[in-house]
Amino acid sequence: MFLKVSDIINLPVINLTSGQQVAIVKNLVLDASKDSVLGVICGENKFLPWEKIVSLGQDAVMVETETDDLDELWEELKLPLEAPLFLPEQMLGVPVITKSGKTIGSLGEIIINNETGLIQDYEVSDGLIKDLVAGRNTISINQIVTYGEDTIVINEV
Repeated sequence: MFLKVSDIINLPVINLTSGQQVAIVKNLVLDASKDSVLGVICGENKFLPWEKIVSLGQDAVMVETETDDLDELWEELKLPLEAPLFLPEQMLGVPVITKSGKTIGSLGEIIINNETGLIQDYEVSDGLIKDLVAGRNTISINQIVTYGEDTIVINEV
């Protein structure tokens, strides 16, 4: 199953052993060099690495980790993030341009494989009206040539 980053934000993080909610997903940390999720930021100063996630569903993130473990893991995450690590909001809205120099829109959404943590696709917005009429374009991870601070460059579509 695939989930949009916007669908993952605000999901509860549930401990499988106790059934308690230990946190809420506030953001994701993505790794452009591996096209994957490095982990999730939960609340204030809590980090949950992808390897600690037992499952990511459409209604909750399931873990076997206690809250104290999340505090310790936060210390390992170096902030502010430096490339190739990034937060989704750093990329959303960035222009998507082909190698020939044609702008096809701006990055509208990041789609994640919930089982592997890999970035599957990107949705490209061509403006609200065109999105509503024709839908958003999807580009696969294989089309990406460069993740830049100011643009994402892709092969011709």
